[in-house]
Amino acid sequence: MPGVLKTKLVTLFVAISLCVTWFLWTYYEANGNSNDTLTPFVFSADSHIHNRYDQLPSVWRARIGGNWMAGRLCDAFAQGDTLTDPVYQNIFGFYNAAWLFLTFALIIGLADNALLVIALVFAGMCYSLTPPDAVAIFPWDMPSMFFWTLCFLLWQRGKYLWMLVAIVAGTAFKETVAVTAFLFFFTSISWRKRWMFFGAAAVGCLLLKLDITTAVLGHPVIFTADSSGHSSGKVFQDAVTPHLNHFVWVNAGTFILALFLPIHSALDKGTKLVLAVFLVGLILACILAGTAFEFRQFLDVLPISVFYLDRTMQRWRIVETGSGRL
Repeated sequence: MPGVLKTKLVTLFVAISLCVTWFLWTYYEANGNSNDTLTPFVFSADSHIHNRYDQLPSVWRARIGGNWMAGRLCDAFAQGDTLTDPVYQNIFGFYNAAWLFLTFALIIGLADNALLVIALVFAGMCYSLTPPDAVAIFPWDMPSMFFWTLCFLLWQRGKYLWMLVAIVAGTAFKETVAVTAFLFFFTSISWRKRWMFFGAAAVGCLLLKLDITTAVLGHPVIFTADSSGHSSGKVFQDAVTPHLNHFVWVNAGTFILALFLPIHSALDKGTKLVLAVFLVGLILACILAGTAFEFRQFLDVLPISVFYLDRTMQRWRIVETGSGRL
């Protein structure tokens, strides 16, 4: 058996075992906790059993992809008009583990050094489960990470048409996927084509957003972020307040590290830019909502932060080897 195939099979086994672990962890998080019951409320909101989709905030209703899938899963396994708690927990765990497996499959199939990347990605995901009494897991969290990873890997391989499709499709799950369209500017194609791809992505995402909001809100809306008059600088106050469970450690520290890693190629420039745009957008959203960061929000960019870190470390090893250092 060729060495490459052996490596991929070993990595696949590790990936499956981590997905099983994630299933078990999310199984026990399915019902939320005494401080926060948003997780089950949101996950089953679009099911015909509960039918409370209209009670979700506008920004969450616009993320129709994950909500629809979660709702249909609940309907499929309900017994009449009842969804028993063990069944719901199994559905919830399966949903999150399945999206994680799809993300790991992308990494195994399209990325280098997949075993290290998968291990670091999973380590970063664990931090989203802190603090334990404030954990919320929503149906768009894992799909968004999948589509960010897919768009990034397609960009690396020069599959720009497929990347365009993935960007538009991903925005049905979460609007932040549209940020990856900036990667079109960091390619070897002509500037005319770069603008064409970026423009097509912008128009496609905009039209999809208008169509979705018309369907779920009754009228087209472009901006659905929470801006209900509770804006504050809590996100900055939390950032400068020292405590152990600080956002600086988010994504196993890979996000903060990626912001300060050196730039040596167009790949690095593109990665750095989308990370920066993502952070600025997230800060603005937190200011409008008057909240601090939620660690699960950083899952979107977890794999690409790890890719950047791994690429930089490989470059350092090559330089050290070339200079004669062991």
